[in-house]
Amino acid sequence: MSIDKITDRIKSDANAEAGKTLIKADQEKHAVLEKAGIQAEAIRQEAKEKAEQDALLIKERKISVAELEARKLRLAAKQKAIEACFARTLENLASMEQKDYLDLMAATLVKTGAAEGELLLNPRDRDRLGEMLVEKANLAIKPAEGDDSGAADQNTLVLSADTISARGGFVLRKGSMELNSTLEVMVGDVTEEMTPEVVRILFGKQPVPSASC
Repeated sequence: MSIDKITDRIKSDANAEAGKTLIKADQEKHAVLEKAGIQAEAIRQEAKEKAEQDALLIKERKISVAELEARKLRLAAKQKAIEACFARTLENLASMEQKDYLDLMAATLVKTGAAEGELLLNPRDRDRLGEMLVEKANLAIKPAEGDDSGAADQNTLVLSADTISARGGFVLRKGSMELNSTLEVMVGDVTEEMTPEVVRILFGKQPVPSASC
């Protein structure tokens, strides 16, 4: 359930982000090409004594280098747009309405299958909904009435006095083991899978920009 909400939010944020950075990249491209043309013309003027063919060759090389640089700028802008989309998703998840956020966190907590442990939240979430989250999760994992297995006594998820540094989500601690379900980790877990879809929404059917380009 929580992953579906996150992927839906990623798609929504990708649509909101689409095109903004590409406009800037195109502007930078035109500026680079214009500058290259000016430099090439200056070279031609300074080399009047040389053959016209030599000046033309220099100009073509200068423009070729500028076009390569412009392509790199455009790829970098696309990569930034993708990163901005996932960053926007993280911020939007962290700023959800309290009820929706509480439902998402409780569902995510229940999905871990843990029936006991310490729940660590960031200071803001701990103060505003920590106890409610623990209570909601414990109720959700409580065995059906009439179950005499004794498991009910083991449903002891408790709110830790410790806090975490994260935009949202939680860390579940049980002894020396910790389960990291912060928003950063949850978004990171679906980033690779969702990147092609984000690219399609942002730029149409184009290859995923490579960070090495």
